Amino acid sequence: MKKSLLLLAILALTMSVHAQHEEGDITIQPRVGVSFSNITGDDLFSEDSKMKVNLTYGFEAEYYFTDKLSIAGGLLFTNQGYKFDYYDEIDANSSNTASLNNYYAAVPITLNYYLVEGLAIKAGVQPSFRVKTKLKADGVKMDLDEALDFLFPNQEVTLNKFDFMIPVGFSYEYNKIVFDARYNFGLIKLFKDIDASSHNSLITLTLGYKF
Repeated sequence: MKKSLLLLAILALTMSVHAQHEEGDITIQPRVGVSFSNITGDDLFSEDSKMKVNLTYGFEAEYYFTDKLSIAGGLLFTNQGYKFDYYDEIDANSSNTASLNNYYAAVPITLNYYLVEGLAIKAGVQPSFRVKTKLKADGVKMDLDEALDFLFPNQEVTLNKFDFMIPVGFSYEYNKIVFDARYNFGLIKLFKDIDASSHNSLITLTLGYKF
């Protein structure tokens, strides 16, 4: 009797750990992790740009059409941009590192296909809205206008308020804990009013919990 109860308890635990989502299920998932951002495109920027690491966080809701196919949408806050070297005006041999920080509220929407239980591949769209920009150089933080003057002296350049990215990646769920990895490539120019074409590039690694 005791052995039977033990076997039933183990079976119940196993089923709860590997519970498979079914048609019509809806889950909510808070997410937090790190982002690796840079820019791609014209050599004017991307040749000397360096990857920047920051915190990312948000939440996601997922609806299951079947046990294999779902759609997810949410809100994700990211700090994007890049790092770059610049040279001292007095000492041309002295280089410093500056970082451009663009804060976005992103709305990722993905279709997810579960290859096996818990493991999904995903792709979709991610419109993003820039809410704040700061540039840090030589320990000094600059606002958007000062940052653009620093980056483009004697030029009238503006920064796009909107970005549109294509996220692709995968996720793995175990016991309601979800590891998610995505690469997002931007389709809209970061800077307006210049010939050079530069786009956001973003990798996100997050952990979430499904309710």
